[in-house]
Amino acid sequence: MRRRLDRDRLALWVIAAGSLVATVGWRGMSKPMADTVGYRATVFSLETGWHEANDRLIGYPLVLMATGSGHHSTHLLFFLQLAMHAVTVLMVVDLARRFGLGRWGGAAVAALLYAPVVLVRVVQEGTEGLAALLLTLVFWLVLTPPRPGHRIRWALVLGLVCGASALVRPTFTLLFIPVMVLAARSVPARRWRTAGLVALPALVLVGGWIVVNGVRFDLWSTTPNTAFNLNSRTSTYVERLPPRFEPGRSVLVEERDEALLLGETFPPQNYIYRARPALEEATGLKDRALERYVMEVDLYLILHHPFNYLEAVKVSALNYSSIDGSPAVGDFGRSIAWAQTGIHQFLLVAFFGVFALVPGLALAGRVERQHLRLFAVGFALAGYTFLVTVLVEAGVARLRAPTEPILALMLVLGASIVRQAWRDRRSVAAE
Repeated sequence: MRRRLDRDRLALWVIAAGSLVATVGWRGMSKPMADTVGYRATVFSLETGWHEANDRLIGYPLVLMATGSGHHSTHLLFFLQLAMHAVTVLMVVDLARRFGLGRWGGAAVAALLYAPVVLVRVVQEGTEGLAALLLTLVFWLVLTPPRPGHRIRWALVLGLVCGASALVRPTFTLLFIPVMVLAARSVPARRWRTAGLVALPALVLVGGWIVVNGVRFDLWSTTPNTAFNLNSRTSTYVERLPPRFEPGRSVLVEERDEALLLGETFPPQNYIYRARPALEEATGLKDRALERYVMEVDLYLILHHPFNYLEAVKVSALNYSSIDGSPAVGDFGRSIAWAQTGIHQFLLVAFFGVFALVPGLALAGRVERQHLRLFAVGFALAGYTFLVTVLVEAGVARLRAPTEPILALMLVLGASIVRQAWRDRRSVAAE
């Protein structure tokens, strides 16, 4: 234990210093964001008897209730989210040490994860910090094979974390599918049984939530927002709907155009929520009936205009890879915000540059097997999150936040491998 602390001492100093800067910079107080209204509406619904389906999943509202933050910002929520972030970084630093990165490598990972743009998840009253903690825990568990006699417990815990993630963000509803495959590949025997043990608790949690929603509210899904989120992939070509979708078609076109005039991003991602009252009035549909109507609109447009859908997915992917433009980033000053933008672009180029070289080095036998395994698990989890976000949800940079600890470790480890390969080549050339 003492050797571990000594090896990670530099990273621990980075974590301590970053936590202090965050506390001073934001005065130890959480701040609401755009989605906070929805989370607090869910808190109010739960406190008053839960008589209707909530737009938000139950995971984060329970955190707000536990910290007394259901109706206003608190210091306790800030420090809880700061602690969650610190634990997240510690798990990644632990993996960095175990997979051969030196103390400087671990410190570099910690420094990347304590940049102001990443620390936004600490101050904002949103799911980013909790989702990052849970996804990083999945990453850490998969890369920490169970000791003999503990395989069942390990698999069940892994499944529980996947299920809990699905109750925090709808993105992770099917996370247990890639994770059960990764878990099965991580054990030498009884792989099908291990996969089943991972899936079981996740299915109980997610399936139980769906059944509760279905019985109480005729909502056979984890969230009523699925159709509305998917609509962000069809917003640029809703005018291509046939006349049978009137009068809703005219409402969608009018509200979309108004959103663009008001300066919403292109393609407009949130106009459908503002259009909801007008859509209800025009169609006479509400609640589940309206959700089914919007889903029918989405599926018609995607199936009949697939290239327009793919164009929207491409734009979503670009937005997903951009820097988070949250106002909280600017709390450290304009110069810090501009510096963060430049650093983000550099890291984006560095990431793609490094992983353009790593496959070739792997084919040449210059990448260790354990490192390939880490990259495989990391890309599986980050890739799952990316695909679900850009294909179905609003592909904004904020939704990338849960994968950033994984991506930071992969970047530093990949850069270390490329650097070592370059050194070896120079040594051979010198001889």
